[in-house]
Amino acid sequence: MAIENIRGFKLKDHNFTEKQKKFIEDLIYRYNNKTAGSKKYVSTYRYSLCDWINSLGFKISLKEMIYPIISHESYGAYFSDIDGNRYIDIAMGYGVCFHGHKPKFVYDAVKERLERGFELGPQTIEAGESVMLISQLTGVDRVTFCGTGSEAVMFALRIARGYTKKDKIVIFANSFHGTFDGVLGRNLNGKTDPISIGTTEGMVSDIYVLEYGKDESLEFIKKHADELAAVMAEPVQTRNPSLQPVTFLKEIRKISNEKDFLLIFDETVTGFRVHSGGIQKLFNINADIVIYGKALGGGLPISAVCGREEIMKIVDGGYYRFGDDSHPDQDVIFFAGTYYKHPLSIVATLASLKEIKRHENRLQEYTNKLTEQLALDLNNLFIKQNAPIKVHQFSSFFRFMTFGDYPFASDPIELEIFFFLMMLKGVYTWERRICYLSTAHNMEDVKNITKIAEESLNEMREGGVEFKIS
Repeated sequence: MAIENIRGFKLKDHNFTEKQKKFIEDLIYRYNNKTAGSKKYVSTYRYSLCDWINSLGFKISLKEMIYPIISHESYGAYFSDIDGNRYIDIAMGYGVCFHGHKPKFVYDAVKERLERGFELGPQTIEAGESVMLISQLTGVDRVTFCGTGSEAVMFALRIARGYTKKDKIVIFANSFHGTFDGVLGRNLNGKTDPISIGTTEGMVSDIYVLEYGKDESLEFIKKHADELAAVMAEPVQTRNPSLQPVTFLKEIRKISNEKDFLLIFDETVTGFRVHSGGIQKLFNINADIVIYGKALGGGLPISAVCGREEIMKIVDGGYYRFGDDSHPDQDVIFFAGTYYKHPLSIVATLASLKEIKRHENRLQEYTNKLTEQLALDLNNLFIKQNAPIKVHQFSSFFRFMTFGDYPFASDPIELEIFFFLMMLKGVYTWERRICYLSTAHNMEDVKNITKIAEESLNEMREGGVEFKIS
């Protein structure tokens, strides 16, 4: 449908009252006109550009607004789209942009490296200093780089299986470990099944999917410990930030020490964001293997698998010296990736780590307190407005969740309308609604986000669109 004709669009969903239809039709018109360039861009390239984000969260009633916003430029806590609209960004690159968009220290480091070139093949000189900083901040012995969090998960599991000579892995429901087929499983009536077509049963046959933080999961782990290569946890799940089972994780650590399997922390999100030393330092729990990503790269793509020397030597054969008869072990896993130490990503990582070390833990303390205040203000607003929404928050990430009649995993249409109104008024969230603040956000942003949330709820109520509470 052409943008210029959208004023004549009529909802065909009979579940809406006439007042609601008129409100939603008007919202569609306003949203389409404000973001006309984004809609035109998506329409132009949808056939050629096969992009899963185009149809994420699709609802037929809101079809004319379901398209990604196309950005043009960004700085700090804000970005502008191709129509010139400016947004407070609370998606922040899915958590990547801990320092905000285009931080000067990262920009300067990448610019300088661009001038020198970004050759692949020879080793990148900045890699050594980067791994030393990771070790200093987190306490890990050795570090190997990957391109994405999904790849880091894949290699972490290969390392664990290679080291322990066992096959089974425990993961937890509602954790997100990327898109590697080997973790795309769910517990269906006591059996692990693929969560997606295209992933075979064989790819997930060696994983158990348990409930996170539950005593029965600990009992299962104890019972099956002899066959486990590792238990892998997203210590605080991005999809449920309010669940922070420290005692549960410490008990797994204790069992793993006794039963000879590895504990893997997937800190793709929490690493360097929640604390300069990550969850390990914050919770005082040392994992055998730790995965870092997102905030690690200062905005550029990179991840890392880290761990104890005796485990990590299965990647490269271990430490040896020149000038004597020492040599690497021959029993190593297959590990390779052309872009894993890309010079631009490495210098961005080094710049990000230097900034984190320079401020000790003050950056994390600042963003944590800012996010706590935003969650408090929004939750007070939702209580005042009698809206069945609650912000669940940990550190500097948070998620809008509903309750009452609404299921955990699916946003009701009322919440989707709420987010479209927020976007219309200048607050950007991505389609999964897992949100982040950065060091570039400030208290004025917190006040503006809360103000826009209130305006959006009021506008919904005036339009006859209200949440139903059971």
